[in-house]
Amino acid sequence: MKNLYLYVIIPGILFLAFVLTPGVGYVSAQKDMAAKEETRQAAVKAKQDAEDARRRAIEAKAAEDAKQRQLEREQKEREKADKKARDYSDAIQKLNDDIALYSGEADKLALDASNLELQLNTLRNNKEAANRAAFDLSKQVEFAKVNRRNAELEIQRMVDIVAQRLNASPLSAPPPPPPAAPAK
Repeated sequence: MKNLYLYVIIPGILFLAFVLTPGVGYVSAQKDMAAKEETRQAAVKAKQDAEDARRRAIEAKAAEDAKQRQLEREQKEREKADKKARDYSDAIQKLNDDIALYSGEADKLALDASNLELQLNTLRNNKEAANRAAFDLSKQVEFAKVNRRNAELEIQRMVDIVAQRLNASPLSAPPPPPPAAPAK
């Protein structure tokens, strides 16, 4: 039996002591671990809640900032649209003013051009009349020169005719020369 105690009972007792000791420690440790786990979970939950609150605050601030930026962007777009509309209306008004100014100038210049055209036509007619009068005067001068030459030629012909008649007339013949004196 001595062997039995040595080989079976003492190792069995030691085995039970070995197996049960951690079980007792495990149960008490499990209570401590549960308390620690609850504390850790409470800390994690508090940390998570704080993180969630911080995240919600950041999201709220980001949403507010986004809303503010959106309002500013819309305000800028309205200002741009208003400025564009003002610029467009100013440009249209300037174009209308320029059209009125230039059409007035065009009408004035057209009137001046028509007046100058009338003056030019009058001057052309006066020039044509002056040229016609000069042509008529030069024609009369040429006719007068032709008539004068014809008159001179007629006078010369009449002088020749009269000279021929005089030469042919017995009255114009010179007396015969006196008889020559006798020779001595």
